[in-house]
Amino acid sequence: MSKHISDESVLLGEIGARVRAVRLSENLSQEQLAAAASVSRSTIKRLESGHGSVSLANLLAILAVLNLSESLVAALPEPEELSLQRQRASRRRTLD
Repeated sequence: MSKHISDESVLLGEIGARVRAVRLSENLSQEQLAAAASVSRSTIKRLESGHGSVSLANLLAILAVLNLSESLVAALPEPEELSLQRQRASRRRTLD
């Protein structure tokens, strides 16, 4: 279980670093991004630092302002692919 927590923490840090890099490349301050996404500056700080939690709704609002929503969707598997993954996992469980 601690591996999951560690992986989650690394992922949050990576997301935060990428959001910060894009924000800076767009010459936006944390305050400007927060206002455009209708979130607080502390939400931006928490996200960029990789510490604390940020709601999915807030994350999606921030990604939309930075034009990263499509990148997120592109990273997700297609529904058919998910179905195949579930079938494979089910077969593996029955074989074990």
